[in-house]
Amino acid sequence: MLRASLLIALGWALSAGIAGLSHAFSLTLVLPATSVILLCHVAFDRERTLPAGMAIAIILGYLEDLHQGLPTGTLALAFGLVYLALAWLSLRLAVQGNIVRALTALCACFAVDLLTWLILVILADPLGISREGLRSGLQMIHWHALATMLAAPAVWGMIAGLDALIARLRRNSVKSANQTHSIPFKHEP
Repeated sequence: MLRASLLIALGWALSAGIAGLSHAFSLTLVLPATSVILLCHVAFDRERTLPAGMAIAIILGYLEDLHQGLPTGTLALAFGLVYLALAWLSLRLAVQGNIVRALTALCACFAVDLLTWLILVILADPLGISREGLRSGLQMIHWHALATMLAAPAVWGMIAGLDALIARLRRNSVKSANQTHSIPFKHEP
């Protein structure tokens, strides 16, 4: 539970931090989808169960919905569907090394963006969304996926650091639990 909460917090911090820094420095380039990289990590994590991974995926998608101002549930649905596909692939493929992780993030970002675009096209009329704006957004998907691919090794490194921190916290808690349970017995004559 701690690890899942920290992954969600990291996803939110990265999304908000990257958007805030790009605004502060007036950067107009396409930003990486760091939550999609976390989604890939969750899907290929062998220790996580499918329901727990799906919950993390939907929460990350929901936070991205809030962050990007999309209709609530759009990215949550896209993240959930892409997570299912990635979880299925994780049973058949191993994702190790920076190049494979980056390519996985590229494909996952492309899938999330296409699903999001498709959902918005279907809901364009009821939500009053411009179809012309959606068409122009479709032309930027490949740049978004490329930026995500380039950021994948750095984000995966942050996750490795987070895992090391969690392992250290667990070792310390086990050590302190063992010390409290092993009170030496004093024998009085």
